[in-house]
Amino acid sequence: MTRHPVEVSDSAPFNIILLGDPASGKGTQSAHLAARYGMYDFDMGREVKKPENLKLYDYAHTTAVGKLTPTAVARKIFREKILGTPAREGIVFSGTPKMIGEANLVERLLRERGRRDPLVIYLHIPLKEVLVRMRGRRVEVQGKAIVRDDDNERALMNRRRYYREQVSRVVDFFRERYEFRRISGMGTENEVAARIEAAIASHLKRTSRKGRSAH
Repeated sequence: MTRHPVEVSDSAPFNIILLGDPASGKGTQSAHLAARYGMYDFDMGREVKKPENLKLYDYAHTTAVGKLTPTAVARKIFREKILGTPAREGIVFSGTPKMIGEANLVERLLRERGRRDPLVIYLHIPLKEVLVRMRGRRVEVQGKAIVRDDDNERALMNRRRYYREQVSRVVDFFRERYEFRRISGMGTENEVAARIEAAIASHLKRTSRKGRSAH
């Protein structure tokens, strides 16, 4: 997926919360957005693997059974990254937050930092496609491609349960507060990226008009 970086005319950086179904391409698209718009790619899975965070809990056990990052650890990371990211740099939240308490915290920290209200995007793919993609996912460990720990059957059931109980509440929480877009995650990476970019362009145009009318 080769697309050139773009300049955003508005001086205030924008923020995106990118949620979605399992295996819908959140990581791929958030990395693309970070490169294209000069944003910080906030991936909780990557953050918790940093040495200073790994020592706080049993990461191996948590991922093996498909559970979410412990709340205390997640809250620590949210606070450090949202408050510590330079004001000139937007943030794209990749598949996070997943818990309603974390969603409340993110809203408060964004407001405390004086950041613009985020555009919330939900990538949707049919359940049948979720299963197809998850069977084919691999991660590289010591140079070898293996099946992800959290893609086994037990983990998948846990993740579906967590989604029903938690993530749907997070979606409702953000839908009530911010601009929300449900976007199809089907098709090529470029096709999905184009849909997301169109939503961003519309969001920036709308918020720019709102900002001008306020003066």
